[in-house]
Amino acid sequence: MSYWGAILKNKGILILLILGFWNHAWASEYIFSYRLSVKNGIVSNEKYYFSRAMIHSRDLKYTKNPLRTCEIVHNTKTEKQFLQEYKQDILECFFKWGVKLEDWSKNLNHKSKSTTYLAIPATRIEVLYANEVAVISHLSKEVK
Repeated sequence: MSYWGAILKNKGILILLILGFWNHAWASEYIFSYRLSVKNGIVSNEKYYFSRAMIHSRDLKYTKNPLRTCEIVHNTKTEKQFLQEYKQDILECFFKWGVKLEDWSKNLNHKSKSTTYLAIPATRIEVLYANEVAVISHLSKEVK
């Protein structure tokens, strides 16, 4: 192998290592929201939204809240697969951080009708995905 061939081979390995690190242990930012509707004791609707943030948090002056961080052990191969397969574990993190609950009940002639909404409003989060462990952090606006 020539001198230049060896240098290019070593640089190629370095580039692959950097791209592998970038892909497997780089934090992604998302906007997350959740809404559950229950009518007369029966779940009628559940919406679970994850969308990539279009503007980075540092541009909007958001910071990590150290009290709202959650680690989830997983065995998925991609971040997308993690977000789809570990919905319940992700929701448990958010439930610990607080949810919004609304209840609308009406009683008429000894008949009851109720609609209950459990919601997590749109929240900016950071997902640090790595092999076997994902760290989810709540991002909040800096207070001056």
